[in-house]
Amino acid sequence: MWFLQRGVILTKDNLVRRNWNRSKMCAFCSKDETIEHLFFDYLYAKFLCRVVHFVLGLKPLNDIHDLFPRWYKQGGVPNQSLLFTGCVAICWTIWLTRNEVVFDKCQPKTFLQVVFRGTYWLRQ
Repeated sequence: MWFLQRGVILTKDNLVRRNWNRSKMCAFCSKDETIEHLFFDYLYAKFLCRVVHFVLGLKPLNDIHDLFPRWYKQGGVPNQSLLFTGCVAICWTIWLTRNEVVFDKCQPKTFLQVVFRGTYWLRQ
């Protein structure tokens, strides 16, 4: 989460800056892969954020800068650690799914598989 908040996760745009010579395209769609795209604009990320928005009544996220001040602090002090854990589980799920597609050459997971994976990490 520290890397995510500071914008240094090795998404394809960051890898290209480090002389990575493969495609900058998102593993799931035809747009360039950036942190904003992968965690907020991509269809799976939007879906997961909407699920949390509807289930917990939190305001939808716009970008990485909303993740901590908005979701983390919306629930009040008693719920901050729970909301932080939820944010971590969602981001970790998206990251693992992306890495499987990019590096293990797996087929993208369905929405339900991503949701189940996210709930698994929440339970852990």
